[in-house]
Amino acid sequence: MEDILLQHPKIHDACVVAMPDERLGERSCAYVVLKAPHHSLSLEDVVAFFSRKRVAKYKYPEHIVVIEKLPRTASGKIQKFLLRKDIMRRLTQDVCEEIE
Repeated sequence: MEDILLQHPKIHDACVVAMPDERLGERSCAYVVLKAPHHSLSLEDVVAFFSRKRVAKYKYPEHIVVIEKLPRTASGKIQKFLLRKDIMRRLTQDVCEEIE
């Protein structure tokens, strides 16, 4: 999923993490860094891009969060545990954009 996100012309960096879901157990949330700060990106844009790429619908991200940069370790690995904490915080504050 991350490889496909990185093919999007507006996305510079991306990471997908699991987030809890009452019905399914978990869903996918894509954290993306945009190439230009003036760009905007919605979940609908990403879904349309995945559709044009003929990606199976079950692989579509169900939430998207645009951030300035992904948290990384000194060696450059993405700190997914911090993104999981962030998505939990966002869920409790209900600030995620969700696919209908």
